[in-house]
Amino acid sequence: MSGAHFITGTGTDIGKTVATSVLYLSLQAIGKTVTILKPFQTGLIEETNTYPDVSWYEQELGVKEPGFHMLPPETSPHLAVKLTGQQINVQAIKNRIQDLVQQYDIVLVEGAGGLAVPLFERTKGFYMTKDFIIDCKLPAVFISPSGLGSIHNVMTTYTYAKLHQLDVKTILFNHFNENNQIHRDNIDTIEKLTGLAALLRIPTFTNVKTDLRVYVSNLLKNDDYIQRLKEVF
Repeated sequence: MSGAHFITGTGTDIGKTVATSVLYLSLQAIGKTVTILKPFQTGLIEETNTYPDVSWYEQELGVKEPGFHMLPPETSPHLAVKLTGQQINVQAIKNRIQDLVQQYDIVLVEGAGGLAVPLFERTKGFYMTKDFIIDCKLPAVFISPSGLGSIHNVMTTYTYAKLHQLDVKTILFNHFNENNQIHRDNIDTIEKLTGLAALLRIPTFTNVKTDLRVYVSNLLKNDDYIQRLKEVF
């Protein structure tokens, strides 16, 4: 689907939402109309009756209706589907993406976990995240931590993506520390092994609500970043 990109992680709880937010604000700033869709959101926060990622996109970024299938159990989507009995309609999600593509220049579709996450169980096997990406014909953007273990996790994800002929556009690294030799070498090694040029090295924010916009504002002073952003999206 032209205009839509799938944001996936090389693991769980690695900051996909923060990285997606950086992309959202950056693309808006260069004049693109942008929205975010989270097709599968698990893990209801009972105290506030909210879902963390969807709530963040709505309240902090002003995204309209970013959620689709909302599943209260804090589990993998396939188990949450099993526990709740919720019926998953892939065609309805595809239609939603198609509608958004007609309204916006860029649609950022954020996945749940990584490419090998099962979304639901079928009569014959599981419907995986990679199956959804293939069905929707979406290019992928990787999000990875910067620290120890990143090389293995990125290479495993990248190899799996290539096995299934996914179009991987770029990679963003979270929790990057310029003074950390391991971080610097990990990114350099991953770029050489995959041929992917890292779009961003995002630091750890002390207060993401305030630091995020300051970070993006500073990013946009870099012409190379803006050019690369336009090339990817």
